[in-house]
Amino acid sequence: MRSRIARWWIVAACCVALTLCPRALPAQEQAAPDGPRIVVVPIEGAIDITTVRLVQRAVSHARGIAASRLVLAIDTPGGRIDAMHEIQIAVDGLRGGGVRTSAWIARDALSAGAYLALCCDDLYMAPEARIGAITPVIAGPGGTLQIPEDDARAKALSAMRADVRTLIERRGNPTSELTSLAEAMVDPRLGRIYEVETEGRDGLQRTVILDEAALDKLAREGTKVIAQHALGEAPLTLTGAEALRFGFAGALHPTLEQLVREEFGAPASALVRVERNWSEHAVAWLEAIKPLLFILGFLFLLAELKMPGFGVPGVLGILLIGLALFSSWLVGLADWTEILLFFLGLGLIGVEAFVLPGTVVFGLLGFVSLVLALILSQQSFVFPANATQAEILTGNLLDLLWLILLLTAGSALLWRLLPRLPYVNRALLEPPAPGGTGASTRFAAVDAARAALVGASGTTLTELRPAGVLELDDGSRHDVVSQGAFVERGRRMRVIEVSGNRIVVAPQDDAQRGETSLGLLFLLLAFGLALVVAEVFFFSFGMLAVGAGVALVTAIFLAFTQHGTGFGLLFLVLAIVGAPLAMLYAWRLLPRTRFGKQLILDAPDSASVRGAAADAGLAALVGRIGRTSSPLRPSGFAVIDGRRVDVVTRGEPIAEDRTVRVLAIDGNRVVVTEAGDPAPS
Repeated sequence: MRSRIARWWIVAACCVALTLCPRALPAQEQAAPDGPRIVVVPIEGAIDITTVRLVQRAVSHARGIAASRLVLAIDTPGGRIDAMHEIQIAVDGLRGGGVRTSAWIARDALSAGAYLALCCDDLYMAPEARIGAITPVIAGPGGTLQIPEDDARAKALSAMRADVRTLIERRGNPTSELTSLAEAMVDPRLGRIYEVETEGRDGLQRTVILDEAALDKLAREGTKVIAQHALGEAPLTLTGAEALRFGFAGALHPTLEQLVREEFGAPASALVRVERNWSEHAVAWLEAIKPLLFILGFLFLLAELKMPGFGVPGVLGILLIGLALFSSWLVGLADWTEILLFFLGLGLIGVEAFVLPGTVVFGLLGFVSLVLALILSQQSFVFPANATQAEILTGNLLDLLWLILLLTAGSALLWRLLPRLPYVNRALLEPPAPGGTGASTRFAAVDAARAALVGASGTTLTELRPAGVLELDDGSRHDVVSQGAFVERGRRMRVIEVSGNRIVVAPQDDAQRGETSLGLLFLLLAFGLALVVAEVFFFSFGMLAVGAGVALVTAIFLAFTQHGTGFGLLFLVLAIVGAPLAMLYAWRLLPRTRFGKQLILDAPDSASVRGAAADAGLAALVGRIGRTSSPLRPSGFAVIDGRRVDVVTRGEPIAEDRTVRVLAIDGNRVVVTEAGDPAPS
């Protein structure tokens, strides 16, 4: 029997090892005949960590078979920026190694897909395909979110514009039209993009790509506009015909086979297709069912508590939770820190349940560790740095609350169903029969004697940590447990509760004080959350935060010790979920309420402080003429009235050593434009 069980364990371990090692078995790619070999890797759906692994495998395979070309067959709405950069690194690794890279867009190459298409040496498209919209966004709980309008967004857009300029220059045809169109695919602040045909003073006709601001400037300068055509709103998206006309695409081919035959001069049999293998599909599948894995894993662990020893439910629970965390680790959200923190929480709860019951401290620390691990494994940051990350954190907290509610409902259902399931009910620990006959009658007299101990007094013979030995006044000795507090030896104690073999004692002077009412505990919890809100708005050197922590911990401790585990867990959940929500309410919602507007000082309007912090003499520069001493993109330096001044344009770039005029002074900002522009009304 033991050998059969051992064989089953070995088979289960092998299955788990194969699941946890996506690259354990090499995928079987389609073999190609002798001659030129062209490796084709599909980039379909959202770009994530599984796409990275697929491309890395295709790059290694292209090197291994000495392929002449690697083709990215792209049809994607975009994906994660970190995954996009990892794919770029893998593709760039083929440069100089004799393997040329090409991109063929079957339908859509948007966002990260368009960026990867520009990374390749050659770009081809199907006639109905599209490319563009490379604006970086953030994935949130409700879908993709725009980066908030702040310095971080300006830096992200500036960095992405520089990246696409580099990609255009690297392809060997860095025309001004291509560069302008590529930047228009990135920056949504450019507005509508136009293709403009102009005639200069030299009589030559030119075609340029301009945004709205540049087109207005062109009209003010008196340049003759022969024709203009609107290409669309930024971030720009081009069709196949437009991409071919402007030089993004080398040719249009409806099928990959036609592309290989007409552009590469190779037969269709030269294609070596690299498809997703079972392990990469398994990773995507694990990511999709991760919430279910968490719920089932916790339910199996709860079922394990109803059974003696440690058996199949406990093993299955740990495996399912491990698979869920492993999925988060594979997609880059969780690190080893979150995984270790999660299992540390499980260990602390195990200590609370089996080693030191009633101490509360280990259970509280374990629960906090579990909550932190679950939240951090769903996001790539620790503390939110902007409004978008705050929304992601709020969504993760709501998801965690739903998980707790589902676990509570599932636990209640499991507690009722387990005793009724065949085969399973044989392994459950059953309570003694309530009747006066049967096996429980042997202990009836003992139970009655223990119940009579309630109210008896005695002296502790050992320290209670929280368990120990108490000698009653009649000379009898009993194993007792305190309410969670440490009690020194020789202390007078009174028995306040007897439950089976568990005798609960309290200090004799405290035994008649009674329990704290639930209403007072809820009031204490609300007071702690109110202090959390007050900490956001009042300068207290952290005293309000300390008071909030003391109030919340006191409410949780009294709920556990005086009202049982159920109410203790309820107060613990309310504190864990309520404190972040209270801070979020204070940051975002309270300033919009009537009470918040009365509580928070309004900042003076910009008109009343305009120029209040300005340097002396800046106001006199309005209307003056100067020359730029550095390029303005849009900020830089200019020499005005012999004085070197930090200046900024209205968004348009101005080259070095150009004549500029001061338009306005806004605080310390000196706004300039080229000297030919009229001053705004």
